Amino acid sequence: MTISATIAALLGTVFIALILVGCAHSPQPVPTPTPIDVAALLARSGEATSALKTFRFQLEHNREGGTPLTDTLTVTEADGTVVSPDALSIEFAGTLGNFAVRSSLITLEDDSYMTNPLTGAWEQVAREVSPLGFFDPQRGIGSMMTEVQSPALVAKSDSEFEIEGELPVEALKPLLGGLMAGTTVNVRLTIDADSLFLERAILEGRVTASEPDGVVRTITLSEFNEQVTIEPPG
Repeated sequence: MTISATIAALLGTVFIALILVGCAHSPQPVPTPTPIDVAALLARSGEATSALKTFRFQLEHNREGGTPLTDTLTVTEADGTVVSPDALSIEFAGTLGNFAVRSSLITLEDDSYMTNPLTGAWEQVAREVSPLGFFDPQRGIGSMMTEVQSPALVAKSDSEFEIEGELPVEALKPLLGGLMAGTTVNVRLTIDADSLFLERAILEGRVTASEPDGVVRTITLSEFNEQVTIEPPG
């Protein structure tokens, strides 16, 4: 092979190598992310939450608020377990008139029992005293998800979605009873990205005429579908 032929071959090899390198580093088209249908996400989360068999919940208020359980008893914080469809065990703190109290409540089917805040003894109470309707996944929290108005996705990560919107107070009737009809509260929902279970709901705003402005309620759900048995008080 002559020198000129050798040089030509080398140049050809270099040229091919440059082409290959250029192809390897050429920018690839970036796929356009599919927009999330927030209403559909809420509906799917509602279905997933409705299918829960058991879960634990915590209910907290900021310092301005509380949730009325009866005409004289207001709950400020609560921690309990729900077994679908009709069992609830809850411990709560609140006020009875002007007195700070702590008490427990158990609901099994049509029977409800509560410890007397003054004596600590278990007493049978009216079923209406129990907030089970709200924490019933099918009738309460689960169905609440589809009633959010103007929902918007405000944050997204590999583990969760956060959605904000407005919720008609009528959706909270199983928990709060007498409400200011026709009003809404601001709501922020945190949904697990894998299971689509509702993990947290923050409700901001008055829902009853007797409570002050600035009330914020935070409901946290956890320990999904764990083995739990609720027994009547001994």
